[in-house]
Amino acid sequence: MKFHAALLAVLAATPNPAAADFVLRHGQPSSVGMLAKPLKDMVQNITEYSKPRNYGDASHNEVRAVEPGSANIVARHGVIVSAFATGKRNLYADANGTLLDPADQEDATLDTVYDLASISKLFTAVAVLREVDTGRVKLEENVATYLPEFAANGKGNMKVIDLLTHTSGLMPLPVPDLWKSYYSSIDERVHKLLTLAPQEPRRTMFLYSDIGFMTLRYLLERVTGLNHELLVYSYTIPLGMRSTFFNRGNLEGPLNPFHNRTAPTEFEIEAQGPEEPKRPQPVRGTVHDENTWALGGVSGHAGVFSTVGDVAIFCQMILNNGIYNGHRVLSKKAVDLIFTDFNAQFPGNNYGAGFALNQTYTQGSMQSMKTASHAGFTGTTLAIDRPSGTFWLHFANRVHPSRHWATNNPARRAMGYWVAKSLGRNVPWPN
Repeated sequence: MKFHAALLAVLAATPNPAAADFVLRHGQPSSVGMLAKPLKDMVQNITEYSKPRNYGDASHNEVRAVEPGSANIVARHGVIVSAFATGKRNLYADANGTLLDPADQEDATLDTVYDLASISKLFTAVAVLREVDTGRVKLEENVATYLPEFAANGKGNMKVIDLLTHTSGLMPLPVPDLWKSYYSSIDERVHKLLTLAPQEPRRTMFLYSDIGFMTLRYLLERVTGLNHELLVYSYTIPLGMRSTFFNRGNLEGPLNPFHNRTAPTEFEIEAQGPEEPKRPQPVRGTVHDENTWALGGVSGHAGVFSTVGDVAIFCQMILNNGIYNGHRVLSKKAVDLIFTDFNAQFPGNNYGAGFALNQTYTQGSMQSMKTASHAGFTGTTLAIDRPSGTFWLHFANRVHPSRHWATNNPARRAMGYWVAKSLGRNVPWPN
């Protein structure tokens, strides 16, 4: 009942005055009330994370970098106050961390294309909210209303909002394993996905599950009659996000026009074993996530590739209450749902419609119930602080050379710290 009350309160709320339609531009921190020195210190600090040293648990108490390099943007009120890249995007020759010859290493750049991994879920969430705006989808409606086959195995009363907030009770990773050889077709994989039994009753606990967002892809396709990537492109292309795409068909090498500026990810077969997808190593330009690869490169939970510059537009659109450069993507009421906590009964696992709220590891010292964020398994991070009109992005390929190499959570938290300091806040260094 609390959940439904929260949803209805947002939907019935009187709209606030629309935010300005800020179009991103570069400018001085002082022009938007930010301090320059913490932002300069941030560049130096983030650069250090791509240098080998013992980072404790983050580097498994080994001397190694937590990420090969990164691309980063901080902006407030439409002004980009910091944009920098550091380290490398292509550094290692194998899963054990053998360095490439210096001539073969590649610097990280601001136009490097990164595999966004689970940040793709946010693009799906926005696609769902666009259908909420049209009235074709209702968050409190049963998923099976749109996808009747989803009702199998006791899922008939599972709601759309349950999938967006990871409270459906659907199983967490590693289920399903759609890339394994016992599936013979994509249709067989989709049937398996949609008919899986839940692990727990809905709304009884928080279980972070890719399955919910994988399902949302098929819900959207059923409702609209359009392929999922076209639904995403229907708003990213008008926004000018020209380097944002799914690699449908898992195109390799020169067949993928973005291949040369895409950051490599993992030596998957060496790191994970022979049952991994058979493809050139390290994985580069095809989606790192095995389930998305098995579905042809497109899914609702992973598969989007992009740059920090493109995703900056996405973030500013949300801060503009759903509009950017005259292009309306979402209503303000839909944006309000992103910043509404539907998981109050699960403290520490707060979620709006698809976006995590009040999370230390993605927001650092900026964490709040009105700060929406998400991380990607590959090493990407997005955070949007609505009260201050600020967002920041930290894109890295931390799974290069291996998912077991290190976690870049210290760099994620540090970004939030430096943003807070640049806003003049007296905050402690994040643990």
